[in-house]
Amino acid sequence: MSRESPLKSVFSFYDFGALMCEGIKISKGIEVIKNYPDDFKFDLVIHDFVCGPCLLGLLPKFKYPPLIGISAFNNPPYTVDIVGGDKLGLTVKPFYLLHYDVNMNFIQRLHNGVINFLDSFYRKYFATPAIDKQMKEIYGPTTPYAEDLDKKAVLMLVNSHPAVDYPEPLPQNIIQVGGLQIKEPKPVSEDISEFIKKGKKGAVLMALGTNMRSDEIGSKAITSILEAFRQIPDYNFLWKFETAEMLKDMPKNVMIKDWLPQNDILALPNIKLFITHGGLLSTHEAVWHGVPMVAIPFIADQHRNVFKSVSSGIAVKVDFHSINTEKLKKAIVEVLHTPKYRRTAQQKSKVFKDQPEKPLDRAVWWCEYILRHPKATHLKPAEFNLGLLGSHFWDIQAIIVLVLVILACVIKRIYRRYRGSRTVDVNKKKN
Repeated sequence: MSRESPLKSVFSFYDFGALMCEGIKISKGIEVIKNYPDDFKFDLVIHDFVCGPCLLGLLPKFKYPPLIGISAFNNPPYTVDIVGGDKLGLTVKPFYLLHYDVNMNFIQRLHNGVINFLDSFYRKYFATPAIDKQMKEIYGPTTPYAEDLDKKAVLMLVNSHPAVDYPEPLPQNIIQVGGLQIKEPKPVSEDISEFIKKGKKGAVLMALGTNMRSDEIGSKAITSILEAFRQIPDYNFLWKFETAEMLKDMPKNVMIKDWLPQNDILALPNIKLFITHGGLLSTHEAVWHGVPMVAIPFIADQHRNVFKSVSSGIAVKVDFHSINTEKLKKAIVEVLHTPKYRRTAQQKSKVFKDQPEKPLDRAVWWCEYILRHPKATHLKPAEFNLGLLGSHFWDIQAIIVLVLVILACVIKRIYRRYRGSRTVDVNKKKN
């Protein structure tokens, strides 16, 4: 997906959802749950809705317990199709695969709107029917339609916050819990702590998340990265690298670990920079702790996350496909030696943290709220039942245009008659 067009990436995204459903079909876990007693009671189901409703075929078996959708993937554009919301807002909120901000010109808004429409159209008429077919193979032919099961959700917990993401109008049943995964930092192991402290001017953390493995980015990129680290000896570099045996001639200022407690490390005052893939969770953690970034995006929303971070003045982007020692070193040195990056990151950290409660506490409160009020129909926006025309205000606009056209035709006819009668009167006077 790293070099695909936005439209092709939309197709690839939904292909991934179908692939996930294939995995569910052959998993042992799904058979275990299907064999639960029919009278087994779940008080609440929390479902990651991002990649589709494949697991929701279990709802009928357990008599439809209240359903909460959750997303680690920002607030996907199709959330409004599931629980309702302002669809017109999708034309001004940048689509997750586009490098736009909220100040789009007309052409950009048109492009953004078209991609949003095509995403919604493809999901409704191609991706969802395909997953529905898979679901009926898993749960049986009488399984309700996939889209109908999706819409059983009474509440959405979405991983967004205006300090990090673009602001957007949200209904009462969509709750922002951006930073949900960020916990109070714990002490790191002694060897990591000592290594970080030994950096003359500080230390740098590099981690590419869970979907990208550092040991799979290619030997050329790996060599370029290590050489860039070697050429910046005043800083120690801690790199999450899954296969240490691959690395030879390691610089003295580099430590390799196959797993690192990222949030705990970013909270340390000696960490001066985070080299990241630009994933949303990593971006949230960096902003929360006020650490500027050098970002190397690979796929999907990583490009938009990085665009937003660069625009906000807290990151410098490095293109992976052209990465070399000089480009990476230049980006690292720029962020480390330019105080405005850290200053801006710390300011955004203050904004992000300035909330009435922790994001996790907010999520827990709303889960308990749905336990107390399982149907929660009072939270669902009116446009949810208005269909495509009504929710987009197109039916009202069509009537207004029709009335104006009719009024214009009436005025035009009256005017013609008036001019005609005037012409007759003038002719009579002449005769």
